[in-house]
Amino acid sequence: MKFNILLASIISLGVNLLAMLANYLYYLANNHLLLAFKHYGGEITIEHGFGLILRHIYAMRSTDRDSIRLLFSPLSFIAHFIVIALIVFIIIIIIKKIKG
Repeated sequence: MKFNILLASIISLGVNLLAMLANYLYYLANNHLLLAFKHYGGEITIEHGFGLILRHIYAMRSTDRDSIRLLFSPLSFIAHFIVIALIVFIIIIIIKKIKG
């Protein structure tokens, strides 16, 4: 059982770090996150996924500039880590039950 939890945790950490890297590289190229939940508001867009939060506040006047800020969110990272670890753990249990 401990091995299954450890394996699920390692796989989850790897998936989270790879997804975070993909989001960061996509942000550098496009100023958006690739793998993220998007929330739209009047003059603001917030994207969060795999430990990163992108806040984009749009300028309302032609003389102003947009404000784009990328932040690391430990809470988001931990939440994604736990969810993926649980999914992987369940998959491991199901595979072991099928094999006998």
